Amino acid sequence: MMIIARGMEYAEVLNAVKGRKVAVWTCDTCARLCNSIGGKEAADRLADKLKTDGVNVMSSTSISAACLISKVCTKMIEIPEEVDMIIALTCDIGVKCTERTFKKEVLSPLVTLGRGFVEADGTPVVMSAFDEYMTLNEAAKKEKKATDPLV
Repeated sequence: MMIIARGMEYAEVLNAVKGRKVAVWTCDTCARLCNSIGGKEAADRLADKLKTDGVNVMSSTSISAACLISKVCTKMIEIPEEVDMIIALTCDIGVKCTERTFKKEVLSPLVTLGRGFVEADGTPVVMSAFDEYMTLNEAAKKEKKATDPLV
């Protein structure tokens, strides 16, 4: 599993998408399990907030695993052709799969802190290359990133 944090503030996302036709795209696995920074509910909240702020949001779509191109391809029909930017609430691999599949500009407001796992109590844990462990909140604080959803 990839451990993900927020790398942008909502205002930065809003400024980046003004005047664009956008789709919000999210992974319903890793991104959702990291404090609900992604997942269908987070994507829908972000889409609703962007619409309220005057952005032309054309769709909000979730996928079980954004890192599997075969799965991404099954959702292509849900992204309207007119969309010129996709906001990807996914890990960095999900972003690359999104770019490769849709061939559209992708905005990635999240950052991947590394690989990890989820404890039995639901706490996401980052595992370093040296098998040292720290919680998502500890790792994000170290990287000066946020762990809550954009909105």
